[in-house]
Amino acid sequence: MNYADKKEHGEVKDLEMAEQQLRNIHANAVDLLRHLEKHPHCPLLSQAWVQSKVTLSNAYVDSVRDYVVNSQKELEPTEDDGVYDSDDGPMGFLIAVEKSAAKG
Repeated sequence: MNYADKKEHGEVKDLEMAEQQLRNIHANAVDLLRHLEKHPHCPLLSQAWVQSKVTLSNAYVDSVRDYVVNSQKELEPTEDDGVYDSDDGPMGFLIAVEKSAAKG
């Protein structure tokens, strides 16, 4: 499927939205790290609900990264037959997210 087809089906917009959200996550993380450099003993980051949100956010982003990176490897053609292998698909991601949410 070429770029025009993907754009027509909304895939490009979805990718652009995901990219913007990832950039926003990155910017927020950088802001928090800069704040920590200036205020290394910030009591607000010691609050349980804050730590819980940071832990959960980390788990979610970690799960998405694992899903995307590992699924991409599975989707690449193998040398022997060129068949694409992706049996787990989104279900593996959902299980990982549910497990992470259950821990929190």
